[in-house]
Amino acid sequence: MPYVRERWAPYLRPSLLLCWMFYGVVVNGCPTKCSCSGPNVDCHGQGFRTVPKGLPRNSERLDLDRNNITRITKVDFTGLKNLRVLHLEDNQISVIERGAFQDLKQLERLRLNRNKLQVLPELLFQSTPKLGRL
Repeated sequence: MPYVRERWAPYLRPSLLLCWMFYGVVVNGCPTKCSCSGPNVDCHGQGFRTVPKGLPRNSERLDLDRNNITRITKVDFTGLKNLRVLHLEDNQISVIERGAFQDLKQLERLRLNRNKLQVLPELLFQSTPKLGRL
């Protein structure tokens, strides 16, 4: 057994470092082309066609206005349990999937104006009891 330990010892530290770095990117990272300051994430006007991946889990405010987003899926905001303000205005959104806002229990303000929405799924806002401004 000592031989195995000695053989793998040089790889242990770099592997742990990579795991730690990956964890930091997933939990506290900021998507490319966005700027993150504390709980505020600003991705406005960057030409996104979809909601960017890797949004910080501690986000409280997310600005995605003035992009080219066409669809909001049920996994786009998964895990953003602290999100209070979400700006989606001035996009090309024509579809919001049922359950898209199900994790957003703290959501207070949502801007959806100037999109291409015609119909919203039933009970879309059922999981957002604090939503007071739409």
